[in-house]
Amino acid sequence: MDSLPPTTLDRIDAIITDRLADWPPQWEGFHWPGYTLEHTYRVRNLALALGEREGADPGVVEPAALLHDIAKAEGREHARIGAGEADHILHDLNAADHLRARIVEAIALHSGDNTADHPIENLVLGDADLIDANFGYVATWRFITIRAGHDMPLPETIAGMVEWLPKKDELQALLLTDAGRACAAERSRAMHGFCQDIAAVFDGAGTALPLRRLVEQIASDYARASLTVQMPALRELAGDDAAAVTVCERFEEEIAGRR
Repeated sequence: MDSLPPTTLDRIDAIITDRLADWPPQWEGFHWPGYTLEHTYRVRNLALALGEREGADPGVVEPAALLHDIAKAEGREHARIGAGEADHILHDLNAADHLRARIVEAIALHSGDNTADHPIENLVLGDADLIDANFGYVATWRFITIRAGHDMPLPETIAGMVEWLPKKDELQALLLTDAGRACAAERSRAMHGFCQDIAAVFDGAGTALPLRRLVEQIASDYARASLTVQMPALRELAGDDAAAVTVCERFEEEIAGRR
């Protein structure tokens, strides 16, 4: 299996950081400054984990994941445009032609254009991208943040989870790997439980005050929300409360691609 040298991956990391760390400069739809960069790293971690279970080549998966959203600002055409830009970047970084072609194809097709017949590297990238945005505690954090960024009161956001969850579950049908389907199913179960716990706390049926504080902190810190930056504050709010600590641990596991 061919792979890019670590120094080349570092160069790619610097390129995407420069492009995405402050994109967009202000809130834009479902995006806020820095979200896509953190999403990129989570997708890289999860795609590598799924790829290990599916026998995918990490030498293709990792650079493709790092570069998959480099043209996110282009909207619906970001995958195709990003693939072209990635091709130029990899050429300038002296990537071997055959390796570059495999990486570029995975990027071009990652946003819903893969079929089961495409290379496994494509499929784990596409699945990881879909899972990160739609399943798990991180997806719930994103849901709360997006609605806070659009001035929706927190109680309305929590009430809206009842309609939001089934729409997310429908997306499981789009996954193309066994590992991706298993991951999404587990994250979906966890997400449903998390949303139920949140609803119970805000309905007054629960007693987990630290959990309520975690959710309120997430909603209030929406402007340039970074989950990794938020984690120390969330950990502090959790204190030694078992339920809140479990939430924090789950966030960290999903960030790392371990769940």
